[in-house]
This record gives sequence, structure tokens and C-alpha cells, in this order.
Amino acid sequence: MDTRIRKYFEDRREELLADIAKLVAVDSARGEASEGAPFGPGPRRALDVALEIVRGHGVPAQILGDRVLVAELGEGEPELGILAHLDVVPPAGEWTVTGPWEMRELDGKIYGRGVIDDKGPAMCALYALLCARDLGLVRRKVRLILGSDEECGSGDIEWYMKHYQMPPRVFTPDGAFPVANTEKGRAHFLVSAPAYAGEGPCVRSMSGGSVANAVPARCEAELSDGERLEILGRAAHASTPDEGDNAATAMIAELAKRPGDGFELFRALNRAFPHGDNAGRAVGAECADELSGALTVNLGVVRYDAEGLRAHVDCRVPVCGDGNRVAEAFRAALGDAAKVEVLSISAPHHTPADSDLVTGLLRIYEEYTGQRCEAQSMGGGTYVHEIEGGVAFGAEFPGSDVHMHEPDERVEVRELLLGGEMYAEAVAAFCG
Repeated sequence: MDTRIRKYFEDRREELLADIAKLVAVDSARGEASEGAPFGPGPRRALDVALEIVRGHGVPAQILGDRVLVAELGEGEPELGILAHLDVVPPAGEWTVTGPWEMRELDGKIYGRGVIDDKGPAMCALYALLCARDLGLVRRKVRLILGSDEECGSGDIEWYMKHYQMPPRVFTPDGAFPVANTEKGRAHFLVSAPAYAGEGPCVRSMSGGSVANAVPARCEAELSDGERLEILGRAAHASTPDEGDNAATAMIAELAKRPGDGFELFRALNRAFPHGDNAGRAVGAECADELSGALTVNLGVVRYDAEGLRAHVDCRVPVCGDGNRVAEAFRAALGDAAKVEVLSISAPHHTPADSDLVTGLLRIYEEYTGQRCEAQSMGGGTYVHEIEGGVAFGAEFPGSDVHMHEPDERVEVRELLLGGEMYAEAVAAFCG
């Protein structure tokens, strides 16, 4: 461990936090596309703010295709790429410590949307480059890539890879420590049905969730007799639905109890998505393997109105599974009650544990934490999911309570700095 790196981050703690705060202040959830802003004005503004920060530190940088920011240090062809994102999920739920767009430090933690996913780690990666430059640790080129569409499909990186080549080694601080070299596949499908057109009591409207990859924390419904229902759950990332409490499936379960044909659709949904079943057991879709774990199912967005039902389902599929078969299981279970349309399927991602990138990053983690470790699997898809040989290296530490995709998103400042120190060590190791 290079003690100069630790001192560098300690000395620049306040400067780093100030730069993170500038990015947190930008509402960079995806919006309506326009010229120069393919993912909406917020993600584009985040790129512009990041460009000001990066260039302000004397690092050459540019925005490519209105989608990604690229900054480089060193000579020759890039040996290492660090890939982070500046877009965020919407700030659903009640925030109690600060507003989502105003970073606040309290009791050694910083709060705000993006402090851990992924604006804070993105700035730590930038400071890793600055550290390597200022301490003379970088000789060969390192490339920092900051994107703007990770939360909604990674169209930015898809575009980038069509026009530019990735470095031979890429890691992202968009996951967890120590190193995640295996990621589940993802199946995203839409469940739809026409609105009830018969007589008698029925549901007029229902609304729960805002994005498919988060557990809905709130759901509202209005019945034909004017009764209004509200259920509060607990948000969580779609890859770990058992950590949340799905308000949408809870509402469906409540509506399924009502008698009459007007609630038959909700009885069918309740049979396919019973509250608390986050593994597809009710439809016979459950599967698991030792390498990547078990299938998870998240009914993330539900809308019902005069136009009918539209519900988005996010499944994280282990290596042994098949996303199309999962969708088919739900299609068979719902029968004529609703249509199931597959919107996207992504295969699992795996980088061999004996690659020089994995072994090198594990060595760095052990040196800086004193903890023996092995490469791990994760359910959440990261920015390197489609990048051959890529891995996730942080930024979440084991056992940390960061409220990922939840209100009061937070991170320990000491952990954030430690991550940055390890990123700087990685730059020195692969580009020194």
C-alpha cells in the first residue's frame, strides 16, 4: 500500500466532496430526448458539469456524441479504463436528511441522490487519476469514461462501443467490493391488459413505482365507488427485492380480495405475482446455481387506468436460467388475463477469476483492507455487463447500508475515500 495515496485523498477530502456536491445538485434522471440531449436535459447537464470539473483540474476531456465524457492521462494506447455513470434513478419516496439534489454531510456520511450510485464513485475515480498524475504514478494511458444512461439501458455505452474501442482492461465503481466478476442476466418484460369494460365495482386507476429496476415503495388505487387506497412499502434495488417491501404487489393482493368480475384481472395478477414471492415460485420459474445465485423477480412499475394495465417486470436471471423461459412461465400463468411482451433480454456476464485484472484488483483490496477475499457474483447489472473482461470494483463495501435506489441514499465518507485510494493504486498498477 502506498501511504502517499492515502495522504493525497485525506488532504483533498473537502475538495472531493465539493465536486461530488456539484454533481448531486443536478437532477440527472432520464428525461425526454432532444437535440444534443439524447437522454434528456438532466443527464446532459450532468455531463456538462462534469466536464467543467475535470477540465478545472487540468485533465484533457471531451464529451462524445452528447452521451459520454472521456478523460485521459498518460501516453500510448489505453491500458486501463474506468467506467462510471452520472445519471440516477428518480428520487421516489420521502427523504428525511436532505433533499435528493442537495448533498449534506452528517455524522461522517454524505447524503443525496447519486452519492454512491454513481456520482460519488465517479469523482473518486477522477481523483484517482489526479493522484496518479500528481504523485508520478502514471506512465501508460488510463481512460476515464463517464456516461449518462446506465440506469435506463446503457444506450450511451452501446453507442460508444460502436464508435470507439474499449481499453483491454475495464472496471466500474458501479457495484460492490471486493470484485464482482459475474453478473446475472436480465429479463425485462411488459404485462398488459385492457381495462375492465363490464358493469359493477372495479378499479378506476392504480399507480405504483417509477422505474423497473427498483422495488416500489408506494402504490395508490382508486375504485369505482370513489374509495381510495394507499399502501406504503419499502424501496430496494430490483436485484435484491427481498430487502424491500413491494407496495404494488401488496396493493394487487388487496384488490384481489374484492368480489366481482371487475377485480378478476387483479386476482390473476395476484396468482402470478403474490406479495413476497420474489423468486417466481408461484409460476414455476424459480432457478439457481452456485456461481450466480437465484432468480429474482421485481414488479417494478404498475399503471392501470382507462387505457388498461401496463406493468414492467425486472428479472435477474442466473447463469443456469433463461430469460425467455421466465417470461414464458408468466405468460402461461396469466393465460388470457394479460399479455406478456419481452422488451429486452441480456445474457449473464462472467470474467474469469484468474484474469490479471481480477487478481490485481483483489490484491489491491486485500492490501488496503487487510481482508482476504474472492471474486463474487452479483444480481445487479453494472456498466461492464456488455464489456468482455470487465468487472465491478466497488464502490459499496460489504455490510454497508447505502440505501441504493432508495430515499436518503448515503455513503460513509471514509469508505468513499478508501475506494478512491484503491482506484489510484489500480491506475498505478496497470498504467505505471
